[in-house]
Amino acid sequence: MLNVIKKTPIPAAGVALGLAALGNLIQPISESARLALGVMSFAFAMLVIAKAIAYPAMIREDFKSPILASVSATLCMTLMQLATYLAPALYWLAFAIWCVAIIAHLALMAWFSATFVKSFKLSQVFPTWFICYVGIIVASVTSPAFGMEAIGQVLFWLGFACYIPLLAIITVRYIRHEVPAPARPLFCIYSAPASLSIAGYLAVTPEPSALFVGILLIFAQAFFVLVVVNLPKFVMGGFFPSFAAMTFPFVITATALISSVGMFQEMGFEIPAIAYWAMGAEMVFAAIMVTFVVVRYCIFLIAPAPQPANEVQQAPAAE
Repeated sequence: MLNVIKKTPIPAAGVALGLAALGNLIQPISESARLALGVMSFAFAMLVIAKAIAYPAMIREDFKSPILASVSATLCMTLMQLATYLAPALYWLAFAIWCVAIIAHLALMAWFSATFVKSFKLSQVFPTWFICYVGIIVASVTSPAFGMEAIGQVLFWLGFACYIPLLAIITVRYIRHEVPAPARPLFCIYSAPASLSIAGYLAVTPEPSALFVGILLIFAQAFFVLVVVNLPKFVMGGFFPSFAAMTFPFVITATALISSVGMFQEMGFEIPAIAYWAMGAEMVFAAIMVTFVVVRYCIFLIAPAPQPANEVQQAPAAE
């Protein structure tokens, strides 16, 4: 078990996030499946926490990387999601976890800014920066479970204000600099911020703007299509811990589409049939991708110890 904990990469928290979000997505279909996904999410999150406790030096070393440091925010986002699972049974404990996760996420944003933004290098910018800054909107999505929509509104606008400049900066980075193979699957994160913004906005806004949601939905679906078109080359490129980026972004895209269609229905808009087909297709696709990544992660974690360095250099990358 210690070997599994030691091998657990920080991006495993992203898998936990995807599982928790998928559980909330399919809750209307099956409460039992939701709870099972919640348990799996908790297990992945505990592996990351256990590594931080058992091998703090490895975590400190990981935090020297802007990719891993920013990805660590997925643990805070996961705890916010899991708190909603716990709330019906142990409200005050769930609320405490939710508050701690938000404080930790905000603290990470401040530390990350002081560490990496202060010494800004465009080549070190990756889509994982969306996680660090825009990811705080998960607090908005989960705030209704605790009656904290007012706080959720503030955190939504904080995260959304970060989204626009980050979108420009990260896109310029992709145009100007090559992306190393282990980081290429991170491109899938592009599918998340606009959709997360929709989900967060609708969760905390009593009278949402159809125009605002409509514009965001167009961007969200366009980024989703762009990511799906490029997805095969990421999958075929061999396993990397960055495969975690193929989970939550697809789940939140489906969540945002479903929430948007529901809002437009309530406003009296006529919904085209293709929207319902897209809702079902995106939900199934998200479930398939989360399952695929969980299986690949399990294989990776239980695989034998890696070969010596001189042999690894000759072996296929991360396979």
